[in-house]
Amino acid sequence: MGETLKKIFFRIFTFIFIMCSTFVFFQTDSLYAAESNDNKLIEKISQSYTRKFCNAIGFGLSKESAMDFSIAENKQVFKNKKGIKNINKELLAEEVAISVIEKCGYPINLSGEKGIMEFKNYYLSKEK
Repeated sequence: MGETLKKIFFRIFTFIFIMCSTFVFFQTDSLYAAESNDNKLIEKISQSYTRKFCNAIGFGLSKESAMDFSIAENKQVFKNKKGIKNINKELLAEEVAISVIEKCGYPINLSGEKGIMEFKNYYLSKEK
């Protein structure tokens, strides 16, 4: 009886130790929070850029002028935002391209996946 009781306590202790060490070594909450903050920032930047770009196109600016204007304005707006330097440029370009093509792709003759890829590449070239 005493030997089986020791085995049970040892197994319970081992299980608790493994679970606690997993939570200590793999802090999933902080990783999830960081990813969530990046996604929110990307979404904010994308919405702001799209609004500025589509308005500039509506006022008659060329695609290139509208892009230059929108990038410059967004840099001013978000320059002091926490985490802006570590933002994934590729992900941001994808989000911006999708948003712009959905909102005002027709006036700049871009639509669908091809339009999204073209705008994304153009955005990335201008951003550099």
